[in-house]
Amino acid sequence: MSPAGGTQRPRLIVTDLDGTFLAPDRRVSDTNLAAARRAAELGIPFLVATGRPVRWLDVLDDLAEAHSQVIVSNGGAVFDLARRSVVQAFPVDPRVALAVTADLRAAVPGITFGFETPVGFGCEPDCPTRQRGEPGVVQGSVEDLLRGLGPVIKVLGFHPELGSDDLCDLAESVIASRLTLTYAMVSASYGMLELTAPGVTKASTLALLCAELGVDAADVVAFGDMPNDLAMLSWAGRGFVVANGHHSLLRGGFVVVPGNDEDGVGRTVLDLLG
Repeated sequence: MSPAGGTQRPRLIVTDLDGTFLAPDRRVSDTNLAAARRAAELGIPFLVATGRPVRWLDVLDDLAEAHSQVIVSNGGAVFDLARRSVVQAFPVDPRVALAVTADLRAAVPGITFGFETPVGFGCEPDCPTRQRGEPGVVQGSVEDLLRGLGPVIKVLGFHPELGSDDLCDLAESVIASRLTLTYAMVSASYGMLELTAPGVTKASTLALLCAELGVDAADVVAFGDMPNDLAMLSWAGRGFVVANGHHSLLRGGFVVVPGNDEDGVGRTVLDLLG
């Protein structure tokens, strides 16, 4: 793990959204917005790396000036806010997705699946996810969805009785290295796992963007709260976890900052920028 201490001004800042940069009401607070804009004034890219899909990025409309590119779907794609288009995507092999979902269904009875694409979402009819009721969401069997949706950048597994921690513990040995497994605690009513192509994480896509910008990992400051942020926090020169974060990150050796209900990201960024 990279050291999280130090006071040197970063050359790039990256943050998760839900539970981290967004307040509990899922809005960008004045303090956090001021921090992003201060970074932009200093010429320091302020990136967002989220598990959210492209269609849930309206909350970032005021942040395009800070840096227009957003890492979405846990590294599965890069979306440009200014151009309103996906500029990079790292899809899952549909044959692998079909095999993995079949193996998970045999190992974890009751699991159901959804599939993110760069432009949409499809799921099985009995998925508990709230996305099921969104306009334009396609419902069908796993086979039909993988055949008809187009490139899939994230596979989601849902369970109505197992929490995300337990669900992912059961799934880990089944998936092995075929896909990248992670998760976040998104609902009290169901557990969820998140699968991307092998090696694809927030960190892997962040590393590509940093290489394009000529920024070394040591000069990156990252903020997160959930297991799907772990790779990014470990890759960055300095990793910060908000106080409301998952227990595995809070004891992971990262610097803990105030929670998302206290503008922990914005306050820390403003301190770092001086």
